[in-house]
Amino acid sequence: MCRKKEAWKHEIKKRMRPVRCPKCGGRIMDAKIDTKVQFVAPSMGRCPDFILKCDRCGAEIGVVKIE
Repeated sequence: MCRKKEAWKHEIKKRMRPVRCPKCGGRIMDAKIDTKVQFVAPSMGRCPDFILKCDRCGAEIGVVKIE
């Protein structure tokens, strides 16, 4: 049983899913269940919404949110 202060965090986590690194499979971020993302290689021609660095393999990953 969660304490009152921890209950709201638990409810948020229920509606989230992990987004995995395309190279190594490590978790790079959490997103809402209905959020669709596309991975792109960050370059001058492409402008991703987020650029993340995987803690596990060190790859830089561009993430575009699709809605």
